[in-house]
Amino acid sequence: MSARDTAVPRSLLFVPADNERLLSRAHLRGADGLILDLEDAVPESGKESARRDLPAHIDRLTAEGQYLVVRTGSARESWEKDLRATVRPGLRAVMLPKAERPGQLAEVAAFLDGLERERELPGGSVGLIALIESPAALFALAALAAAPRVRALALGSEDFASALGVAPTPLVLTEPCRWIALASSAAGIGSFALPLSLAVLDQPEALAHAARRARELGVTGALCVHPAQVAAVNAAYAPDETEIAWARRVTEAWDAASDGGGPGVIRVDGLMIDAPVLRRARILLSAPSPANAAGHAGTTDHGGDR
Repeated sequence: MSARDTAVPRSLLFVPADNERLLSRAHLRGADGLILDLEDAVPESGKESARRDLPAHIDRLTAEGQYLVVRTGSARESWEKDLRATVRPGLRAVMLPKAERPGQLAEVAAFLDGLERERELPGGSVGLIALIESPAALFALAALAAAPRVRALALGSEDFASALGVAPTPLVLTEPCRWIALASSAAGIGSFALPLSLAVLDQPEALAHAARRARELGVTGALCVHPAQVAAVNAAYAPDETEIAWARRVTEAWDAASDGGGPGVIRVDGLMIDAPVLRRARILLSAPSPANAAGHAGTTDHGGDR
């Protein structure tokens, strides 16, 4: 995996790193990836035991084909301990909370350099996800996105709103989603953000609308704190039947008009189709289908907390 790998998932589900029962079933919840949470989800008294037990869970979940992320503490003393305990084959990324300065990310990246050499892992195999949790971080997004190993930017909606001194409403969170989408796209990396509080668990229509809105803004995925949120997120990021039908019409018309080098510009459904539009159509056809997007909903087990 290169340092600029953009193969990040649509849905990442938080799982408390000290909860044996939830960890044993996390791979069944339908999320594209799991965040093994050593920060907010684990009390200070339980962190050492969680660090001790987590490697076995990483090995088991890796064998299940899971995309695995560990959320560390934000202070250096904490993330050093967390990384020493969890960096191993199968770990795809580290999520650093309260990212505000590229220097923070550079320190973590340098520490990962040493661990990978020490443990004979491929250089750059563990990426970074910068968790944006304050207004100050918005004004450093470009630098954070360009920092070493950064694979994605993510919005921590509750902490962001708290730092702003307001409730995490769609009005407050839409603009940070937009900024994160723009900065991530410019850097060629992924993004995770929702214009909705992550604490919303019993409003599936509101969650589905927020996920669709995030996708329209250019965000590539979302964080989930409960398995019940996964299906709505996955479905929002899968093209619907109308989009797929349009993409097929575009690609078929383009191929029919092509002389081997491409027609340059064609007209489909009264719209001009050129190379950028064709690329979007082909991306839609390569995305997971709606039938495979729902995940394993219908459970009331908590997949993580925040």
